[in-house]
Amino acid sequence: MQRFGDKNGGLRAERGALQCFVGSSSVGDVSAEGGEKRGDGKGEGTGASGPFSFSREPTLEDIRRLHAEFAAERDWDQFHKPRNLLLALVGEVGKLVELFQWKPDEELGPQTWAPTKEQAVLQEELSDVLIYLVALAARCHVDLPQAVLSKMDTNLQCYPAHLSCGSARKYTDLPHGAISEDQAMGTADLACESTGQTST
Repeated sequence: MQRFGDKNGGLRAERGALQCFVGSSSVGDVSAEGGEKRGDGKGEGTGASGPFSFSREPTLEDIRRLHAEFAAERDWDQFHKPRNLLLALVGEVGKLVELFQWKPDEELGPQTWAPTKEQAVLQEELSDVLIYLVALAARCHVDLPQAVLSKMDTNLQCYPAHLSCGSARKYTDLPHGAISEDQAMGTADLACESTGQTST
């Protein structure tokens, strides 16, 4: 298997081949600079060392390749049709939901969880979700990085900051200010309608 060019034995030997893939696959906690974790888990978006950021490696393409090689070596492609991958993804999201299901509303969030157990499980389940999502996108020939850029462009049109700041309303319920009805149903609204969803 091809390895990444980092200082930790090829991203820790490709993280043990995705640590036997789903079940204990925490592939996203190693940085390109030397294996240290980014983000200290003490805040929603910021910590003592500043805003949280992901490691540079592995990229989505690295994860796609890792999963593709892992599946090919085991002749699992036959089981990885889009429907199979989607249902597996939903199953992993369900496991993720269970971690939050009975937490009290007043709890601050995962940053307050026990670091040795719940944080590790959260990391594993998020990794499983990402692996299946990337695999599904690859099977459907969706270039996720480009799709995200396109979706964010649509969101920018649907939710202009001066109209949506501090509001949870859908774009169809946002005030249009002094613009005309024709302008309100212009390009931005058509783009929003084509997605059929609110921002993500």
